[in-house]
Amino acid sequence: MSSVLTIGIIISVILGVTSFVASNNYIIGIIVLALSILYFLFIAKPLLKKYDTKIKRFDECYHFINTFIVSLSIKGTVGAAYESAIGVMPESFVSSIENIEAFSQKDKLDHINKYFRFHVFSLFIDLINIYEEQGGNILEMSHYLLEEIRLIEEYISTSKSIAKKKITEFAILWLLTLGIMIFMRFALSQFFTTVSKQIYYPIGILAICLFCLVSIHIAITKMSKLQIRGWNDAEKI
Repeated sequence: MSSVLTIGIIISVILGVTSFVASNNYIIGIIVLALSILYFLFIAKPLLKKYDTKIKRFDECYHFINTFIVSLSIKGTVGAAYESAIGVMPESFVSSIENIEAFSQKDKLDHINKYFRFHVFSLFIDLINIYEEQGGNILEMSHYLLEEIRLIEEYISTSKSIAKKKITEFAILWLLTLGIMIFMRFALSQFFTTVSKQIYYPIGILAICLFCLVSIHIAITKMSKLQIRGWNDAEKI
């Protein structure tokens, strides 16, 4: 998330400098700079953190389920499959379940379900329960579950690709807009000298920069709303 703050500071400086140069009013520049930094620090960063966590959690969920099922088909026992799945997980996941070693196998999976929170993991637990009760070919039994996970992976990949394209278009549009504001400041110096004395002009520059900030918020909000069943964005991570 340090990259988010870095980019946020860069954008804040660009907006602050642009508003100051375009309005020739340092108060306007300071207001825009301060509001931009506060926005990226207290609103944008948490939103993007949840978005990044959601993607990472689903990727971990996919690897856990896939490894578990493949191991179960080879080793034949849920306990051995569980150990194999845990072995491929990142340290952040392993440290979050250190206190469940004494749990039963079923309770361990139920506890991990609270970590992943995705509907597909609940389906996975149901599948494992059925396998333990009735047996069967786990690879055939899990075909539709793995297909569902694959479709979600494709959805995430497509959403990220579209988001990158939209962000690029958005950035180009606003950079051109801010560039025009600065260009008019110097190219139309006589006109600027006249209008800058009017109270509505600096207010107008402030409004444009704040509108840019609102547009950034709308873009980030839309980008971060990945609809994956079972995950509630309102819950604490």
